[in-house]
Amino acid sequence: MSHDQTTIEILEIEIPDKNKDIVLYTKHVIKSLDEFEEHHRKLVAAQAIAGIKPIGDQEVAFYETVRQMKEQIISTLEQTIDDLKHKGDKYYEKQFPDGVE
Repeated sequence: MSHDQTTIEILEIEIPDKNKDIVLYTKHVIKSLDEFEEHHRKLVAAQAIAGIKPIGDQEVAFYETVRQMKEQIISTLEQTIDDLKHKGDKYYEKQFPDGVE
């Protein structure tokens, strides 16, 4: 199990049952990014077999960008859950002033 999956499963425990669909959507997005990475890895491998040498810096940048995207998605889920947990608390400063529901 990846770190991302573990984090999402921990957050899933904290979210109210009626909002579990947000976690499911997040899982789907992370899985989609995992599949995107895998497709890219296979493409680069196929190109390498064909004699097209991968450019190391570009590969590093690709994987780093995808990693940062995943972190941002999980961070947004954390903020959403925080807002949901504090719904109705007039002293809480919302992460998302336009609401989460």
